[in-house]
Amino acid sequence: MFSSLLITFRETLEVAIVVGIVLTFLTKTHQNIFKKFVWYGVGVGVAISIILAFVLEVFFGGFEGKSEKIFEGVLMFVTVGFLTWMIMWIHKQKDIAKRLTEQVALHAKEGYGLGIFILITSTVFREGVETVLYLKASSLAGASSQLFGAVIGIVSALAFGYALFRWAIKANLSLVFNITSIFLLLFAAGLLAHGVHEFQEAGLLPIFSFDPLFNISHILDQSSTLGSVLRVVFGYTSRPSLLELISYSTYFVFVYCIQKVTDQKLVQQTIQN
Repeated sequence: MFSSLLITFRETLEVAIVVGIVLTFLTKTHQNIFKKFVWYGVGVGVAISIILAFVLEVFFGGFEGKSEKIFEGVLMFVTVGFLTWMIMWIHKQKDIAKRLTEQVALHAKEGYGLGIFILITSTVFREGVETVLYLKASSLAGASSQLFGAVIGIVSALAFGYALFRWAIKANLSLVFNITSIFLLLFAAGLLAHGVHEFQEAGLLPIFSFDPLFNISHILDQSSTLGSVLRVVFGYTSRPSLLELISYSTYFVFVYCIQKVTDQKLVQQTIQN
């Protein structure tokens, strides 16, 4: 439940912030005529995400045996990619409010309500896709109470976003996103390792004679209540294979390197500007 709560809170909060910034700008500039395009964009983006969730559920239901393992592994790898991209994208958005208002101002000035509609639709759809993929991959990993956690996360984010723009709460959003990014990186690493496990079971990746590398089930079994929670949330396993352990640890090295390169580019852009 915690994983679904966190992912839906994070994704919904991002949408709420974008929509809030756009609506605030339109209100302050007395361009209320364009607000309907914002809500049209939200509605269409949510609808497409729901359709994707339905298609994914129907599509997944047609697999069994080896093909099911392969599909689960592929879905987890794709979800890891989306989560990583999302975290890196947010890391680069130091002036998101300024750039958003510039885009909206341009569309409003030219009378392009369609441009505002596309901006909001693409934002909602992007976050919706990430949410759908993660929740599906998390459920395949054994998570329970997904719906309950997701609802709490969505409601909490909407309430926080509304309060943020209604009463101008001075919240440190960078801190919020940094904390959630840490958890999401742990989730992504766990999904990557779980995807490797599915590919090993499907015979696409080797299982070495010395696997598992070690067995700490006597300390914390992955099938126990706590072990199951840690497995779903952070990818914990009491009997890891060599490839699972390598993929889990290598992921953090990869993200660290990407973040360093991104930071260097941001510094160079700042100097040039």
